[in-house]
Amino acid sequence: MLCLSRKSLPAAGTDSAISAERARAMRRATSQCGGLRDNGRVAVVGGGPAGSFFAIHLLREARRLDRPLEVVIVEKRGPIDMGPGALECRGCGFCAGGISPRLDEVLTEHGLAVPDEIVQGRFDYIWIQGQWKNFRLRVPKHMRMYSVFRGSLPGRRSGKPAGFDGFLLGEAVREGARILYGKAEAMAYGPSGLPRLTVRTESGETVPLDASFVAVATGINAHCGQDYRDDSLIASLKRLNPAFVPGTSRKAFIFELDVGEDYLARHLHREIYFIEYGSKRLSLEHTALVPKGRFLTVAMLGKCIDQAELPRDSRRIVHEFLTLPQIERILPGIDGAPLACACAPRMNVTTARSPFGDRFAIVGDAVGARLNKDGLYSAHVTAKRLAQTVLQDGIGHHALAKGYGTTIRWLEADNRFGRIVFSLSRVAFTRPVVGRITYQAYATECKVRDEGRRPLSGVLWKIASGTADYREVLREMCGFGVLQSIFVGAALTLRNVAFESLFGLKWGDYGRYPTVVLKEKRETLKGRLSASLGMELGAAPGFERMYVIKIRGPRQQIMDELASFGDPDARFLNLRFVEVRRIEGESNQVGSVIRYRVPLARFAVEMRLTRRVGLETLLYQLDSRLADHGILVFNVAPAKDGNSRLSIYAAFDYKKGHSFAGRVLWGIGRALFPGFVHDVVWNHALCTIKEEVERKLASTPPAADPRNGSNLSVPA
Repeated sequence: MLCLSRKSLPAAGTDSAISAERARAMRRATSQCGGLRDNGRVAVVGGGPAGSFFAIHLLREARRLDRPLEVVIVEKRGPIDMGPGALECRGCGFCAGGISPRLDEVLTEHGLAVPDEIVQGRFDYIWIQGQWKNFRLRVPKHMRMYSVFRGSLPGRRSGKPAGFDGFLLGEAVREGARILYGKAEAMAYGPSGLPRLTVRTESGETVPLDASFVAVATGINAHCGQDYRDDSLIASLKRLNPAFVPGTSRKAFIFELDVGEDYLARHLHREIYFIEYGSKRLSLEHTALVPKGRFLTVAMLGKCIDQAELPRDSRRIVHEFLTLPQIERILPGIDGAPLACACAPRMNVTTARSPFGDRFAIVGDAVGARLNKDGLYSAHVTAKRLAQTVLQDGIGHHALAKGYGTTIRWLEADNRFGRIVFSLSRVAFTRPVVGRITYQAYATECKVRDEGRRPLSGVLWKIASGTADYREVLREMCGFGVLQSIFVGAALTLRNVAFESLFGLKWGDYGRYPTVVLKEKRETLKGRLSASLGMELGAAPGFERMYVIKIRGPRQQIMDELASFGDPDARFLNLRFVEVRRIEGESNQVGSVIRYRVPLARFAVEMRLTRRVGLETLLYQLDSRLADHGILVFNVAPAKDGNSRLSIYAAFDYKKGHSFAGRVLWGIGRALFPGFVHDVVWNHALCTIKEEVERKLASTPPAADPRNGSNLSVPA
């Protein structure tokens, strides 16, 4: 750790008009800006991820080139005593704290693997929730995605805090950087022509800090909630380089709830959610639900946040968000959770112009960040490129514009593509008709295409995870494969809507959940059903359909709901033109018979429950009048998060007839009752069963903490 005083630093110069002698010195210094000299001092303003990344890459590259440097990190957040070898700063990074697969790969590649004690939650699935249905995207097995705390907050955390920022800052110190705790208030050129920082230390003393080069990594939230254009340091940089124009930003709203590990394990088990809509009253564009141990971080963007007066409106926004129907379905009872902390930071909208000058440059999100996604990855990219430029190209304005400027231009261009990507995806997720078409296209890919050959699924993964540049995402969005999937989805949606109308299926306020079984998971599901029943299922039946849905409830409640199969007042399979009734036996008991009858056609078919395995499996067998070897299986299995999965398997062989007339008649029968009708009917039935079970089960909300549960304080 570095403790600087007036005696250890060059004397401060006046801030008055530059003398002729001083101007000549500046010109000499500028003319010598080809590169850093050995043993030169580099000052880094800000010990967040961008500053730490820059220091790490600069020191490693300098060591490789055998060029000794002194690196001083000026960090305004004071240290927390965590014992020998540990490093942490007070406060927070005002960030959702998600580590994307792409950033994780970069960290691993550079020997910066995040320790397990810092990782707060690991994710196997990303959920995108749109107006019509939810999309579940699996994190590829060779990738890692997880969450971290950025600093020491929220204050309700027990034990020693472990934050991502402190980890990176510690790595920078291990590489040789030294820390000066204090706030850099301004920068100017000193008598020698070198940059001079004015630093106010923790003791309140103002000291100068001369350096050969200054990297400004203050972040866009040097003062949380305030436009960083008004910061005194940024204002001084504008005086040094009048061409520098800070980027624009918008308000975000982030809050954290103390909900408990058991609650999150049950409702968000290794899952991260992105909610793409709000309500008419709460206009939201993008919300992330990020589990972190016993805490849930909620990060929100939208018109309602832009127009809100925070912190005054914060309590209302939190309550209205937590009581949205889509949030209550995901997190029942969450409105009773105590609030741990909240803030209203700024987020980048545009990239800064000309954020560099002779012997200084801005790095990190004070320059810009990828739109809506993966700001930490952006910090790494800009920091690494700046370190390379400083050592290989030079530290003058021209050298920085040529080397470091390429990354700034990449970021600016990528965000232009990003605005188009998010405009299109917002339409897909917030317009019910378009959303239904998009989901149908996605579901069809999952059912009929092999893994790795699903273009729409690939695009959705890249949008949600931030693992690709927006230029690449937009190109794939407009590619033949995605457009083909969308056209197929549109045709299937039109067909399904027509049959829903025919059968009188109405969604109303029922949630619409994914029920598709991935193509590569079909044999696994069949194997599990075979093991439960103790019998082999047909290898290649003429008709075969599988569906699955997760239900927050125990097996008994799900079996109780299935017991209404065939009852006149059943909420599921209540079809127009088709009467579904139990005509014999007791519900869910071997020997009971369910009859499907079409009164207008005087046609009926019966299914008999022939085997039951406890609270696990029901096997119905179809009579032989319509099909051969027909079965319908209901299976309830425990999920990893303590909930349950209800699976349905239907299979039979079509009757073919023995004569020409018989074959024609059975062919007409198959045409009148196509296989996709099962998809329409059982998709609606499964969503209905899930809603009915979960509505009947009283969810226990997290216990409120009287010490903090009712208080909300948002830093100005």
